[in-house]
Amino acid sequence: MYTLFIDTHDAKVTIIIFQNEHILVKKILETKNKHSEITMPTLDTALKEANIDIKELNSVIVVNGPGSFTGERIAVTIAKTIAYCLNIPIRTINSLLILSLNIDSDNKCVSLEDRNGAFVATFNRNNEIIEEIKYLNKSAYQEYQQTHNVITTCDIDYEKVYNYVMKQNTLNPHEVKPLYVKGISALNDK
Repeated sequence: MYTLFIDTHDAKVTIIIFQNEHILVKKILETKNKHSEITMPTLDTALKEANIDIKELNSVIVVNGPGSFTGERIAVTIAKTIAYCLNIPIRTINSLLILSLNIDSDNKCVSLEDRNGAFVATFNRNNEIIEEIKYLNKSAYQEYQQTHNVITTCDIDYEKVYNYVMKQNTLNPHEVKPLYVKGISALNDK
């Protein structure tokens, strides 16, 4: 079974082809805001290196945010199109949960920073969310860091992520949406 993992939520494009639960090909590229130019050629290269045709994919995993507004839409659009056209299962995972899965502690406060602030959430040891994802502007985030042990980065074990996501329910491709937390937070602040 071949699974495509696609992530464009931040400054990198990550394309992974799994064969069962093992990584067959992994491509992680810094793009300098060129996600729309780099993602499809990177996917094509990964499929060639895996020596499989796109029609041999059996499922898709997409990181649906939070993160870059445009970046989220690129991965979600590509993943939905592939899942719909090939009639294969699609699953989503958010970028903060990926961090949580790779940290072994209680009350894991994780964040994804951007130039104006950060997306933050807190998860328990079982990776269940205990403080909902929210966006904090730079000054609010600095205050938040004073009272929370915020983890911003860690090594990602993509096989661990795969095993977690594959236990989740599949979605209809039309139901897969980018996670626009920043927009929701802005509306809630009004």
